[in-house]
Amino acid sequence: MEHDTRRLATYAGYFISGAAIGTALGVLFAPKAGREMRKDVSQWLKEKRENSRVEYRAMKEALETGRKTFLSKEKELLGV
Repeated sequence: MEHDTRRLATYAGYFISGAAIGTALGVLFAPKAGREMRKDVSQWLKEKRENSRVEYRAMKEALETGRKTFLSKEKELLGV
């Protein structure tokens, strides 16, 4: 079962990587002027960077909340 999960994760990684590479090549070879394309790519990267920061903060807060909940439940269960 574990082997199947790893294989699925590997294939998913290949698929995502292929999709990203295909998207990048499509954007680079699209029929737009170089300056316009660079501006679009730059804007897209800025948006993705900001989205990543927002998601990172949300994940960090969720993990901290989960950690605190776990620790409080652990104390209850152990009677500490």
